[in-house]
Amino acid sequence: MKALFIGLLFLFSITGIFNDLQGQNTIADSLLIINSLHLSGNKVTIDKILMREITIRPGDTLSIKELQKRLIQSQENLMNTSLFNFVTFSDSATPYPSVLPKYDIYVKVIEQWYIWPLPIFELAERNLNTWWQTKDFSMVNYGMFLDWKNFRGRKEHLKILLQFGYDEKLGFSYYLPYIDKKQTIGLSFGFNQTKNHAISYVTEKNQVHRIKLEDDYAQITYHGFLALGHRPNIYQTHHVEVSYNQMHFADTVLHLNPMFYTGKDELAQYFKLSYYFKNDHRDYKSYPLKGYYYDVLLEKKGFGLFKGTEVNLFEAKANVRKYWKLSRKWFFASGLTARLANKGTHPYFMTTGLGYGRDFVRGYEYYVADGQDYGLIKTDLKFALIPQQISTIKLIPNESFNKIPWAVYLSLFGDFAYTPGKGYNGNTLQNELLIGYGFGLNLVTYYDMVIRMEYSFNKMGESGFFIHFIASI
Repeated sequence: MKALFIGLLFLFSITGIFNDLQGQNTIADSLLIINSLHLSGNKVTIDKILMREITIRPGDTLSIKELQKRLIQSQENLMNTSLFNFVTFSDSATPYPSVLPKYDIYVKVIEQWYIWPLPIFELAERNLNTWWQTKDFSMVNYGMFLDWKNFRGRKEHLKILLQFGYDEKLGFSYYLPYIDKKQTIGLSFGFNQTKNHAISYVTEKNQVHRIKLEDDYAQITYHGFLALGHRPNIYQTHHVEVSYNQMHFADTVLHLNPMFYTGKDELAQYFKLSYYFKNDHRDYKSYPLKGYYYDVLLEKKGFGLFKGTEVNLFEAKANVRKYWKLSRKWFFASGLTARLANKGTHPYFMTTGLGYGRDFVRGYEYYVADGQDYGLIKTDLKFALIPQQISTIKLIPNESFNKIPWAVYLSLFGDFAYTPGKGYNGNTLQNELLIGYGFGLNLVTYYDMVIRMEYSFNKMGESGFFIHFIASI
């Protein structure tokens, strides 16, 4: 009898739990109607720029579960425009009787500061760590840079540059994200002139060496471009660009390294045509923790239009990145980068491989591995030491600055890379599996700022402390 009683009690308990779960699923699957959508806080940005990123519209009939999913996605889309510091969604049920409940959706944003007339004071090196080896203050650029994001409130981007010092630059660029009513086609164009007293002219023993001419320019470059973009949906972007490039080299540079440029004279000029495709499903592009991303770049430099110009380079490059949320505070990320180029002897100034931009193995910041082809794998295990916090500085009245989101992450990482090719001038990193690993502390805050402080080890038995200002993957 006792066993029968316990059995019946267990059966009723299981039935109750099942009914509760079924009730929760029923609530999540309940339908509602979006009655209205209200925007606030966009003092500069026009409404249609926000609406391009929001995935719900008045009149939509959705389940509660689907609505929650779309609100999260819309918030991530708006944050990834880099126009806002904060985006919040709220809702309220309307009092009007109807068959299905109606909800009003409220979107509140806090805009970033968009106009930055910035003085320039920067180091003319591949990164801070390589400059720190010499601490050469002559390798400094200074001037003025006007960076006007969200120009006219339409997500347009205007840049004007006037720079002197180690590298002299004069240029401008203008980006219009949408030139059609459907907001799918964009346009950008620009021009710049660069005069370098010093340039990298050779790689020896896996390190870049520079030459500086006091009374002459080692290289003068003119670059102009026109590009069209197509964004058919929230995630995908196509980009086609054509540019004209003209470079003048000092004969001293060509004498020191005959392979720097193999044309008939000191002038190199060529057209470049490139196609770029991006599929971006990351939660926050400046420091992703969930989602995935991949892109493909196809680029052709030189079409045989200028006599005596020995430029004929075609390359294909791809990136694949995946981000996992393992638990509330643990995250993992992995990324693969691969580049292939046509065979042949290419000028030195076009043979940049591993060690430039974000394509490097951590622990090898002081080195480069020149080559047209390479593969790179990066991995990161992260722990949210301090999950995102919001600090308010009451002394600052402007809401674009007085609310500061920030978070701190600990990381363990390991990177692997390979560059095929024949080493020369004592370069030994080609045809060698490069391995780097270490640990770090990452600070993430507003205006897409990331500060990574890392201690790395490499396969050569070296170790060191390095600082970077972009997400590793």
